[in-house]
Amino acid sequence: MALRKLLSRLSTPVYELDRETLRTYCSGLAGVTPIASAVPRQELRVVGEISALRIVPRADCPWLEAVITDGSGSLAVAWTGRRTIGGIAPGRRLVISGRGLPRGPKGRLFVLNPRYELL
Repeated sequence: MALRKLLSRLSTPVYELDRETLRTYCSGLAGVTPIASAVPRQELRVVGEISALRIVPRADCPWLEAVITDGSGSLAVAWTGRRTIGGIAPGRRLVISGRGLPRGPKGRLFVLNPRYELL
């Protein structure tokens, strides 16, 4: 049985193993909702890892935009008027709280100016 498990892990792509590890970590925290289960227009609290980060140039003020993933899905968050936030970087895990908007970039759930807690 151990040999079968080892062969399974060796034949599984790395990104799937990483996603499963992240899903296990995120589901172990109390009081959070999986991103795949988050509902638009309701207050949500999710935990995940920043998979992408970019500055969106605007005429009046820039936005710092991040894609958060927890292994079950992903959502986009944006902080208006910010180019950087200390501690916000790709690969960093955090808890996001806010109200989800239904149509963000690439059809993802979108949270504008969320409260966050770095882990």
